[in-house]
Amino acid sequence: MRRTILPIAVAVALLAAAGTEAQDFSARERRILDSQEHVRHPRTQRRDGRTYIGGTAFRVIPRPRDEVWRAIEDSSSMCRMLPQCTRQRIVRRNENDLVMRFTHEYGPITASYHVRVELDRDDHDVSFRLDPSRPNDVRAAWGFLEVAPYRGEASRTLVTWGVMADPGSQVMTSVLGGSMQSSLLRVPDEMYDFLVGPARNRYRR
Repeated sequence: MRRTILPIAVAVALLAAAGTEAQDFSARERRILDSQEHVRHPRTQRRDGRTYIGGTAFRVIPRPRDEVWRAIEDSSSMCRMLPQCTRQRIVRRNENDLVMRFTHEYGPITASYHVRVELDRDDHDVSFRLDPSRPNDVRAAWGFLEVAPYRGEASRTLVTWGVMADPGSQVMTSVLGGSMQSSLLRVPDEMYDFLVGPARNRYRR
């Protein structure tokens, strides 16, 4: 998987380990994934006076990888697969990458940001990072998403999601605390709900 756009060496090392984690689940985690529930590995990093929260999350979606990937490529549906996302806008689009603006609402708190998204169609993965050249309500964010057949089964897809973020606000970090970290790791759950719910008949060929 290409993760060339991820900044900060410690974060790269942290998230790069997720690819091997997907092959190294415990027996308990395998049972959880087999029951189509999520597995999460939350992490917190403190570095240079900043606090980064996030981690990795996994979930099996009972749809073929190609259908899940088509949903990922459908930029009009991205907000439907992100927690607390209320608005999205495409700022710039090229063949394999785009810049998007997202807005999330966490109770009374609203946060908007611009993110650069790079899609690798051959490997079925996505890398992203905050676009620092545009206005953002968070200080830093980066990560990846990858999809693969689960246990070699064409009808089931393992979603692997990794993210680290510095909210850049003591309110976001200390007041929301664990609830924000949990929200950051909900992406595989939002994808599951979308693809087995309102989009269950979409993205088929």
